[in-house]
Amino acid sequence: MTHQPPPLSRHGRFARRAWILLDWAASAFSTVLITLVVAYVENLVFAKHVWGVEAGVIWAWTLAAAMLASAVLVPWVAAWADRRDGHQRALIIATCVGAGGFLMLAAAPPQARIAVVVAVVAACVGFDVAQVFTGSLLRRIAGDRDADRLSAYGFAAGYAGGAIALVIATAVFTAHARLGLDEAGGVRLAFAVTAAWWLVFSVPAAVARFDHGSGARHAATPGRELGAFASSLCRAAPGSADRAFAAVLGGAMLALGGVQTAIAQFSSLALQRFDLDGPALVRLVLLVQAVALPGAIIVGWLSTRFGRRPATVLCFGGWIGVLVVAWFVNSTQQLYGLAVLLALVLGGIQSLLRAAVAVLAPPGHAGVSFGLLQVGTKLSGCAASLAFGGLQLATGSPQSGLLALIAQLAVGWWLIRRLS
Repeated sequence: MTHQPPPLSRHGRFARRAWILLDWAASAFSTVLITLVVAYVENLVFAKHVWGVEAGVIWAWTLAAAMLASAVLVPWVAAWADRRDGHQRALIIATCVGAGGFLMLAAAPPQARIAVVVAVVAACVGFDVAQVFTGSLLRRIAGDRDADRLSAYGFAAGYAGGAIALVIATAVFTAHARLGLDEAGGVRLAFAVTAAWWLVFSVPAAVARFDHGSGARHAATPGRELGAFASSLCRAAPGSADRAFAAVLGGAMLALGGVQTAIAQFSSLALQRFDLDGPALVRLVLLVQAVALPGAIIVGWLSTRFGRRPATVLCFGGWIGVLVVAWFVNSTQQLYGLAVLLALVLGGIQSLLRAAVAVLAPPGHAGVSFGLLQVGTKLSGCAASLAFGGLQLATGSPQSGLLALIAQLAVGWWLIRRLS
C-alpha cells in the first residue's frame, strides 16, 4: 500500500512547490470567508431582515446549502477523476469555480441578494472540490513518510498565505474611502483581490507535471465506480489493508468533522459571548494562523521522525485537552489563550490525516477516497453541530455541547489507532 516518491528531477521539485502553493492560494478563501464575507453578508446585504429572518440565519442556511451541494457533487466528480486520471483537470476547474464565486461576489451589488447567496455557495463548493484533488495529488509526488512532511509544509504555507491574504484584503477594505468607494464597494474590491490571489498562486499547479495514476481497473460509470469502491471497503476481510484503510477513513471523517465544528463554535463564541468587533476578530484569526504554522511543521516532523502513532496521540490528545480547557473560558484574555492552544494542534491533525489517507488509499482510487472523506467530514460535522446544539438546548449551558465534540474525537481516535 505504500508509494515510493519519484526521483526529484527538476519537474518533480517544481510539482512539489506547486502543490504546496495550492494550500497557500486556497487558504485566502478560508480566512476571508470567516471574516469579511460573513460581515458583509450579515451587516450589509441582509442587515435589515429583508427576507423576514435574522441575517445569521441566512448565513447558516447559505453554508448549509453549500455543504449539501458539495456532499452531492464531490463523490461523483472524484469517481470521474479516478476513471479518467483527471485529478489535475478537476482541480483546475474547481479552483476556477471557487475563485469565480468570489469574483461574482465582487461584481454583484448588495441589493442583488440572490446573486450574493449563489456566489458564496459557488465559492464554497469550488473550495471543497479543490481540496479533494489537492489531497489526491499528494500521492503522486510523495512516498509514505515523506507525505507527512509535505502535507505539513502545505498546511504551514496555507496558514501563512491565508494570514497575508487576509491582511491585504483588510487593508483594501480599510482604504475604501481613499479609493473613492463606499463601505460595500471597498469590501467587494477586497473579494476581487482575494479571487486574484487564489487564481494566481494556483497557476503553477495547473502547469506542473504530476505523475499519472496507477492504471488500476475502473467501472464503466462514476456511479458504478462509487458503488464498487464502497462495497470493496465494506466487504474487506478483517486484518486486510482495505479494512485498515476503511477504519482510518472513518476515523478521519469523525475527527475532521469534530474539528470543523469546534472551529465554527469558537468563532461563534468570540462573536457572541465576548462581543468582538470586526478588527478584533481579524486579529484573533491572524493569531490562530501564526501559531498554527509552526504547529503543523512540528507535527509533520514528529510523524516523519518517530512515526504516525505518537504524532496521532499528540494531536488527538491535544485536541481533547483544548476542548476540556474551553469549558473554563470566562474572559477575553482566556479566549486568546484558548486560541493559541487550539492553533498548536489545528494544522497538525489536519495535515497528518491528509497524509495518512493519501498514502493508504488503494492504488487508482485516491480521488474517490478523498471524495468520501470530504462527504463524511461534512456529514459528521453536521451531526456534531446538531449534538452540540441539542446538549446546549437541553442543559442551558453552552459548555455542555463540548461533550459531544470530545466523544466524537475519542471515537475517531479509537478508529485511527491502527496508524503505525
